[in-house]
Amino acid sequence: MSSVLWIVGAVAVCAALLYVAHVMEPHWVAKDGSRFLTTSEVVDRTGRTLGRRREIRGTIMGDGTIMLGKRSLLRTHSSLFRVRGKSPQVSRGRQQYVLEQVPPGPDGELMILRVPRSSRLTATFDDLAAAGSE
Repeated sequence: MSSVLWIVGAVAVCAALLYVAHVMEPHWVAKDGSRFLTTSEVVDRTGRTLGRRREIRGTIMGDGTIMLGKRSLLRTHSSLFRVRGKSPQVSRGRQQYVLEQVPPGPDGELMILRVPRSSRLTATFDDLAAAGSE
C-alpha cells in the first residue's frame, strides 16, 4: 500500500511541476531599460489570437520604435514595431501593450506584449503609448 502512495505522490508532484512550468512567463529587463525579454502573441484586427504565446526579445530604439526578434528553428527574424496602445484589461497581473509593425503589414496583424505591472518596462511603454496616441 505504501508503494502505491509513493507512486501517486510522485505523479502528483510531476503534475504540479508541469502546471507551474506552463503558468510561468519569462520576463527580464536590462538595467538601462532598452532591452527586454517577455511573452507575446499575434492577433488580427478583430482581436482573435493567431498563434500561441511565444518568448520574444526586444530592443527599444532611440526613435521610440521597438525591434522584436523572434526565434525560429534555425534563425532569428527581426521586425520593427511601434506601441499603438495599452489594453485596459490586466491579465494575471500583466499589462498588455498592442504593437503595430512599421511599416504596417498587408494582413494587418498586431502584436500583444505581456509585461508584469511591477516591471520598470511598464513606465517606458506607457510613455511610448501616450506618444503614439497623440
